[in-house]
Amino acid sequence: MKVESRKRQFILDGKIEACFCEGCGRITEKVFVGEWMPSDKPKDDDLLTSSPQKKNKAGKGVSGDAVPAAENQYWIRCAECNQVYLLKEWQIQIDREVSPCELNPEECQVYSPHGIYAKGDALYHQSIGEVGVVREKLATGSGAYVIIVEFSKSGRKQLLENVRMNPVKEQSTESITDLIKMKLRR
Repeated sequence: MKVESRKRQFILDGKIEACFCEGCGRITEKVFVGEWMPSDKPKDDDLLTSSPQKKNKAGKGVSGDAVPAAENQYWIRCAECNQVYLLKEWQIQIDREVSPCELNPEECQVYSPHGIYAKGDALYHQSIGEVGVVREKLATGSGAYVIIVEFSKSGRKQLLENVRMNPVKEQSTESITDLIKMKLRR
């Protein structure tokens, strides 16, 4: 009997992330081929996987194999070399994009133009009163970044991030090396 999981539906829908293929030696797209179905033939009758009987101190025969729990396995094909692999569910990475409709404001970061955000971050914009997900990040000429956020009701919007507030003619306490290090961290 198969164990149901939330990840299973994404695999069945073909939302599998690109990963390394041992056949062609590259990172390639993967295609769902089918589910692996275990044999309903008992293990005792299987000549290929049977192991010799071990004897305990009393001289009685004891089988050394314990029956493992059912684990979902899937046939996955490489889109480049067409090699097919049998992978366990935990070995498969899925593409799970967060939908803005699934988010609550309590689960999100509050948006500020002074903050720095990554692709996939969930944001709550207080002025609009909506939640959204960062889909893209683009650099501007001034050193600030523009993030494209997909909101649940108003769609995609461009918002600024990493905007600096310059105090009135104060001398900068940051050295040039500190500024370069900060830029390289991104």
